[in-house]
Amino acid sequence: MEVKKIYTSFEEINRDLEILKVEKELAHEKLKLSFEDTKDSITAKNILGTVPGTAVNVLGALSGPIKNLGVTYLFKKIFKL
Repeated sequence: MEVKKIYTSFEEINRDLEILKVEKELAHEKLKLSFEDTKDSITAKNILGTVPGTAVNVLGALSGPIKNLGVTYLFKKIFKL
């Protein structure tokens, strides 16, 4: 249950208003940081993961017709051909 504070001077009111203002600014900065962290975490690499990069590395190690088949298969899977 919330207890109502009784003020005895304007200085007390102004002090509490200043505290509330700083707390509000702090909460706003935390929200901005949280938004930036979320925005940074939503990148193509994080969404897709490491599978495409690994597939490209494996295909790079192959040569000749096997490589061509692998690239064709990969493109078909990516672009649903």
